[in-house]
Amino acid sequence: MLYLTLVMRWIHILGAAILVGAPFIMWLGIYPAAAKLPDDRRDELLEAINKPWRKFLGAVILLQIISGVYWLLVVEHMSQEPPIYQALLGIKMLAAFALFFVLSVLAGRAKAFEEFRRKAPMWIGIAVGLGILTVVCASSMRIVNMHDHRAEWVHMQIGHASIHVLTPARHG
Repeated sequence: MLYLTLVMRWIHILGAAILVGAPFIMWLGIYPAAAKLPDDRRDELLEAINKPWRKFLGAVILLQIISGVYWLLVVEHMSQEPPIYQALLGIKMLAAFALFFVLSVLAGRAKAFEEFRRKAPMWIGIAVGLGILTVVCASSMRIVNMHDHRAEWVHMQIGHASIHVLTPARHG
């Protein structure tokens, strides 16, 4: 069970890095560069980027949801967490789902969201803000958990490697 928890944690952190990092690349690099192109070339470039990103994005979002639900159901014991932790978790989840929505709509092709995509630079800036909010909440939750003395170091032996992992203490 400890190995599954560790793998789920890695999946969750890696997915968060991708979902928070990608908007920065789009905001600071892709959209400013694309804005300098003629309309037809810009659309061609953005579609060439979005086509593989769409499928990858869907997979990353799905893994974020699975690993997040696993963490909530198996690792966390919300009834024993302080109210500030629960509030931060709620804000983090709302920000993350809003980020999933914005990134999905920007990468998608649904006609209903064409107007949304026309304002992509603005929405990608909002996605950057949502990503920052998610990271701030997640790191604050970790500090609240440690400050509340609910964290413990777990020793793991994987082959010849020995590592220590900070995990929430078992409640109970």
